[in-house]
Amino acid sequence: MDHVLSALHERLGTLFGDRLVVLAGGTRLSSRAGELHQLGARHTLVLSTDDHAPLHDSQVARWVPLGIAGGFVAVEQNRLTRLLTSPPGHVRDVLADFDPRGEALVISTPYVHTPEFAGRPVLNARRPEWVELENKTTIDALWDELSAPRAPAVVLDLDFEALWAATLELDRGAGVVWSGDGPAINGGANFVRRVRDRAEALEAFEKFAPKCHFVRVMPFLEGIPVSVHGIVFPDGTAVLRPIEMVVPRRAGQARFLYAGCASYYDPPTRIREEMRNLARRVGERLRETVDYRGTFTLDGIATADGFLPTEINTRYGGAMVCFEDALPQLPLSLVQVALVAGHDLGVSSIEFEELLVSAADGYRHGTVGANVRAVDQDEVVERPIVFTEWSCRFAHPDEAPHGVLRLRPSPLGARLELDFAAEQLSPGRPVVALTVAAFALADQEWGTALGPLEPAVPVDDEQITAPVVELDAVTA
Repeated sequence: MDHVLSALHERLGTLFGDRLVVLAGGTRLSSRAGELHQLGARHTLVLSTDDHAPLHDSQVARWVPLGIAGGFVAVEQNRLTRLLTSPPGHVRDVLADFDPRGEALVISTPYVHTPEFAGRPVLNARRPEWVELENKTTIDALWDELSAPRAPAVVLDLDFEALWAATLELDRGAGVVWSGDGPAINGGANFVRRVRDRAEALEAFEKFAPKCHFVRVMPFLEGIPVSVHGIVFPDGTAVLRPIEMVVPRRAGQARFLYAGCASYYDPPTRIREEMRNLARRVGERLRETVDYRGTFTLDGIATADGFLPTEINTRYGGAMVCFEDALPQLPLSLVQVALVAGHDLGVSSIEFEELLVSAADGYRHGTVGANVRAVDQDEVVERPIVFTEWSCRFAHPDEAPHGVLRLRPSPLGARLELDFAAEQLSPGRPVVALTVAAFALADQEWGTALGPLEPAVPVDDEQITAPVVELDAVTA
């Protein structure tokens, strides 16, 4: 597939070659400066929400901290949106010095929906009709439109007794899940709660009431949370391999812990194909109805009833790092920017799909971690670890580690990170149980106080039943 890579580099060069580029966002976005330089960009200005300058070549990029780091993604992104919409004087001065003629191209975070920045086009800005599709309380209409199997659900406003009645009606014995339509940026299970009794319902209601307008109630689904990415091209939708969403449950609580993503897990073959087929249909529908371009994620649960979808995210998701690392010679995030900007990439969706799926099936990766508030960390501490089935301990000096557990400084106190040694893992198994074991070790040895966690339970081929379509859901 070398010819596909060559074609992509050539076409990206026609977009960024000999251009000034402004990157407005965090550390991950800042790393694109080197890729832009390789594509022929004249110079890059990095306006960073991260106050700590990365190592960089001043001939390649100029780095300027914005001083608006917020810790939480939603807080930081809201501050960045205000800055892009109404840049303060010192930011305008920096822009004028870097780009006096106002001709630079601007790239911001995957969440951005601001079309321009001080008169300069934001290439990857999302259209309002694309952003609206992320609402968890309206997405069931899309599944029905596409004849996709799904769990029954009801959408209600903030009426506790009505929500409790729906909870009793939809509970299959394991409780239900409430999903709120929260702020524009609603990720990391912020407004998702498992409800098994009236006390948990009251706790969830108190959390949702100040921030949400509607709540979706659906049965709790046992299985591994999974996501599949689609990338919409002008000629079709490239569909990638499934990715495990690492989401342990907090034992005895209604909350979940979103701990990142990993590509080690191989769902049963039928579920993989169900996911990829539905993602292709979703991508084509998005292209037909809202002229969508670029990456979206289709999220759901790999259950004994097959894949049951829960939401889509119409943006370049964090799990795309699994594909970036599988094919590092391809500037994948810049492909996303070019597609959203309507730039011709010179390759077909099928060629792109074959390139990425082949690379990602052959190279497994994970980005697993959690924010820690109980520890105020001022230096990086890391130790190699080994797993014994589902338990975890620090590795002895003379044994090959199965991964590395790390605690590093963070604006929220500390960040706990888990890196796996792919060659030491059992092929195809989810990593959520390993994550639970490693985080328990961190609680014990480093006082991270994440608390008792429970893993999601995977299904195998023998457990999968024939697909069931449930369209008799209650509607509000």
